[in-house]
Amino acid sequence: MSRQKNHAAQALQAVPFFTKLSQDEVNPLAQRLILRRFNAGQIIFHHGDPGGLLYIISKGKVKISHSTPDGQEALLAILGAGDFFGELALLDNSPRSATAEALAPTETLTLHRDQFRHFLGENPDFAMHVLQTMAEHIRRLNSQLSDIFFLDLPGRLARTLLRLCDQHGRQTEEGIVIELALTQTDLAEMVGATRVSINKALGRFRRAKWVKLQGRRLTVLNREALANLIQLSGGAVG
Repeated sequence: MSRQKNHAAQALQAVPFFTKLSQDEVNPLAQRLILRRFNAGQIIFHHGDPGGLLYIISKGKVKISHSTPDGQEALLAILGAGDFFGELALLDNSPRSATAEALAPTETLTLHRDQFRHFLGENPDFAMHVLQTMAEHIRRLNSQLSDIFFLDLPGRLARTLLRLCDQHGRQTEEGIVIELALTQTDLAEMVGATRVSINKALGRFRRAKWVKLQGRRLTVLNREALANLIQLSGGAVG
């Protein structure tokens, strides 16, 4: 039981809202986390559904996407163990702004908004940290919007690959293996492009020996070259 409590506390401390809390401080919330399991292909919540829960992934993969009324889908992120989603639901009563789908058998720890708000009201210093965390989140969104306006397609693809390396990469002697089964359609949705244009850009990267493709397995061979390409395209690396 003690090991389970420690696991829950550590999972909560991985979420930016709670990183500065000690284990003693976070334990009251960690004890209220509820384990939820999802099958591969199961929708965790739809865009527009009522919010209310923060999800912390302890096992599996989750796709976060947004669909337009005409059926087009934008893949916003693919998350794995240690990642989290649904954090905005802790702060307001607005409906979900995206759809979350389990890509593999997935286990999450969930925290309800009411418990979070009660904790927030009793800890004013924690409330200031939450505001700072949200400010950082807005800055990241502004950076992503800048990519759309100021980076060309190869630059946006390079940025996406570097982010995937940071989130899901495993360093090998050959390079950084992105441990996700990504299709070119998945990459196109993440970058905001067509599959055909992504195919051409990946072909360029492959010929330059910056990346290696084996089916759905993608390895970044030259991270520095991708970073340089972002700078040449007018973006900042990071």
